[in-house]
Amino acid sequence: MIKSFLLAVVAAIALVTASPLVASPAVTAPARATSAGAYSVRILSVTSPARRRSYATLVARVSPANAMCSITILYKSGPSRASGVHPTRAVKGYVSWTWMVGSNTTGGSWPIYVECGSAIAKTRFTVTG
Repeated sequence: MIKSFLLAVVAAIALVTASPLVASPAVTAPARATSAGAYSVRILSVTSPARRRSYATLVARVSPANAMCSITILYKSGPSRASGVHPTRAVKGYVSWTWMVGSNTTGGSWPIYVECGSAIAKTRFTVTG
């Protein structure tokens, strides 16, 4: 399980450092990004669709480069409490989260919010069987 998690993190890092940035079919771009004051956040990719009992990853570009950011995934049952969903400090302007989609997660399209300081970006991801 730790090996799978580390592979997902390495894949996320490779995704944001590759040139040019190319999204795979399992990764979608966000609809909105915002900046406020000295903070900005733009979601680069999110795993979608994601199957139950699989890992999903979200990667964002943020400013300042070491901003503390949080993620909120709103499922039908409420905010995700997955172990990978916690406040995270950006490194060199990038921040990412990897979490396991629970086996009982209701299928459908769910909003994800990333907040860094006063800036918020929103996207959605789809959970399938």
